[in-house]
Amino acid sequence: MDFETTTCISHTHLGILSLYAKRLALPLRSLIVYLLMYAAKKEKREYVAFKRIAYRKRDKNNPWKRVHLVLYQSEYEFFLDVKKLWKMSIANAIAFCVDNVLEEFFLYFEKRLKEINSDNYPDNLLSYYENRSYTFDFYREKGIHCLKFYWGPPPKILRRAHI
Repeated sequence: MDFETTTCISHTHLGILSLYAKRLALPLRSLIVYLLMYAAKKEKREYVAFKRIAYRKRDKNNPWKRVHLVLYQSEYEFFLDVKKLWKMSIANAIAFCVDNVLEEFFLYFEKRLKEINSDNYPDNLLSYYENRSYTFDFYREKGIHCLKFYWGPPPKILRRAHI
């Protein structure tokens, strides 16, 4: 893990996330990473262009707690992509995921864990597929500088694997 950052999570959402992390036997940081990646890869929120980043509104009845996250560089870059595409702060993205995606994600993740724990399933697939499969590519097309994000293994790698 290479990158340290902080975010603010409401006490209510932090309690919910902590409960789910305990039920899945995951560290809180991993649950947050997996949850955001699940929501982004499953397109649970539409991408927005030419809009300012939205931040959460303060709520006196539900104060925030600063949470320290230690992330891999690829996870941090993924978070920055989500922030740019969803036009919301990471704290707001986490709140969105807790309110709109967490239950679906929990059922999906629980099912995947059962599959992984069976004897005929590779142990590291969940970690690689859900967590490490992020990269990007810089290139030029007709004189225009471009950047392509891969939220999964890049097609070049998949083609090589099938040869």
